Amino acid sequence: MIRQMTATVYILEHERVLLIYHKKLKKWLPPGGHIEPNELPSDGAIREAKEETGLEVELIPQENIWIKQRWNGRSFERPYMCLLEHIPEHNGHPAHEHMDLIYIGRPIGGSLEHNGDETEGLHWFSLPELKKLERDVEIFDETYQVIVHLITHKSLPSCLTCEQV
Repeated sequence: MIRQMTATVYILEHERVLLIYHKKLKKWLPPGGHIEPNELPSDGAIREAKEETGLEVELIPQENIWIKQRWNGRSFERPYMCLLEHIPEHNGHPAHEHMDLIYIGRPIGGSLEHNGDETEGLHWFSLPELKKLERDVEIFDETYQVIVHLITHKSLPSCLTCEQV
């Protein structure tokens, strides 16, 4: 099975999550996509968020220790979680897997606009709105589980639940 590297970012603000409505999959998803050659996964997540939502995002650090730039190495953002996703055959493209590096972030600039090439819309979902979606029909169950965890997890940085921009 072919495996491809992808990066995703759950954009959170005011206990809501921004999701895109994916044209091909017909489901609500966080922004994300394939990592380009020689691109850091964290940069790919930021790029995909900008391309799909119009927003500039800041990733929330998940580091145990941060090493500043040295001549021989430096830290870069670590994902919040990793997910191996099965992608079925579609339009002649064979089934494959995405090794998805998943980040959490918050908006820091830009303006909300959807990319009509891949998405049919954007929406900030609160937990009550999310619970109204039909799982595995309108939203993948694993996407739902991650969002519920992120919104209700009390150890997340306070910048994700306060009124900051």
